[in-house]
Amino acid sequence: MCEPVSIIMGVMSAGLSIMQQQAATRAQNAAIEFENQVAEQEYQYNVLQTEATRTGEEQQKQLQEDLIEQNTFLANTAYENDIAQLNLQLQQEQAAAGQAKREAQKDFLRGRGEVIADGRVGNTVNNLIADWRRQQAQFDYITNRNLAFTGQQIQQRKKGAGADRASRIASQQPYLERTILDPMKPIKRGKVSGPGFLGVLSAGLGGASTGLNTASAINQAGFEWKGGGYKRIP
Repeated sequence: MCEPVSIIMGVMSAGLSIMQQQAATRAQNAAIEFENQVAEQEYQYNVLQTEATRTGEEQQKQLQEDLIEQNTFLANTAYENDIAQLNLQLQQEQAAAGQAKREAQKDFLRGRGEVIADGRVGNTVNNLIADWRRQQAQFDYITNRNLAFTGQQIQQRKKGAGADRASRIASQQPYLERTILDPMKPIKRGKVSGPGFLGVLSAGLGGASTGLNTASAINQAGFEWKGGGYKRIP
């Protein structure tokens, strides 16, 4: 195959094949670049979403801690007020009982003084005084017993106030902050190289095949290259 047409056709075929391979490589690399850009944008969006979620979790935890602190403060304050009121009530009951016993003692002393002042003597007077003593002792016993009952009731109410305090504090639990994992980084595709040696070799072989086919077609048409031009074969 020495005639020019076959050579030109072979060279053009090889060059066209290489150009097509290069164009396909550029198109494929452009698609890969676009795919990588989309993956990077999605990754950056996921990073922002992760940071926003973590910030929300931290804020939720802080709000719950503030609520627990405020709730505990109010529960302790209410408990202290309840205990103070119960202590005051017990003091008032004790003061009232003491005052009643003092008044009863005054009545006894007043009655005994009147009997003695009248100059009365004998068993009747002794019995009268003894009866007053028994009445006073009975009054003191009942007063002390009622005061003891009141003290027990107040102690039970103090326990109830403590239980209310504990229940109120326990009503708010710490916020369990969720663990937010970092998004997975995208695995970007690498760009493909040009035709390379195998591509050029393939294009060369294709060009040679085209040249041979062209030469064969010219010969089959009845022409041959001779003397610088094509001549019909006799």
